[in-house]
Amino acid sequence: MLNIFQNRNRTYFLSAVQNSIRVLNQLLYPLKCLKCGVYIDPDTVTPHTMEACFCDHCMASGFYPIDTPFCTKCGVKFHKSFNENHVCEACLKTPLRLDRVRAALEYKGIIKDAIPFFKYHSKLSVSKVFEHMMFQTFIRHFEISQIDLIMPVPLHKKKLRERGFNQAFLLIRNFVKLYQQAFEQPPSWKINTISLARIKKTQPQTGFDIDQRKANLKNAFNVVNQKTIDNKYILLIDDVFTTGATCNEAARILLKHGAKKVDALVLART
Repeated sequence: MLNIFQNRNRTYFLSAVQNSIRVLNQLLYPLKCLKCGVYIDPDTVTPHTMEACFCDHCMASGFYPIDTPFCTKCGVKFHKSFNENHVCEACLKTPLRLDRVRAALEYKGIIKDAIPFFKYHSKLSVSKVFEHMMFQTFIRHFEISQIDLIMPVPLHKKKLRERGFNQAFLLIRNFVKLYQQAFEQPPSWKINTISLARIKKTQPQTGFDIDQRKANLKNAFNVVNQKTIDNKYILLIDDVFTTGATCNEAARILLKHGAKKVDALVLART
């Protein structure tokens, strides 16, 4: 009987401590909308969701996960009355080096605000939200694929020093842990951040047409250790896919140095 009372007291004490910590965290680190700055009531949202990062007013701009139908090569969402996935006209005319591209979201609505906040303003609280979206998209499209290496598209060392982090890596930083939690076993693939390097400091791609983007990225990447990628199936990771110039150039270099196949998983597709 004494043990029962002791266990109950211990449970009540731990619950009180957890509640106190939660209240203290709310006071010290209140949730605020990353876009407009309005306070968000933490009791009304689920942690690590878009609603915990942006208020209802800002979320009203829309949230657009990519579902069928889409291009089976570049992953672009079709908005006409197509019934099935198929290869788009652009991919038929100019095939990518990438075997296929899959994206979690369309680059519009609240995501068009969220990614720049994450990438350029170090609002890293949204990275966990993005990571879970990326993992769900990975499971949907690549879980049964024989992937050997998952490789975030690297930044040039000067850009990495300036920014302080590689946003592509943050999108898959906990993939191994998430996989083990989901399947209760380690994955067959590995995350590799060292075998592909960005050796050319390119100009920002904003405002460039497709030919200018390709020229800007020409020979921007290099393989550091060919043995690690030889005959490997590689999945590239990036934040936004527009024309595909960045991922396509990285794929070209990887294939040139012996990779068997290169796909891409991105957070958002324009």
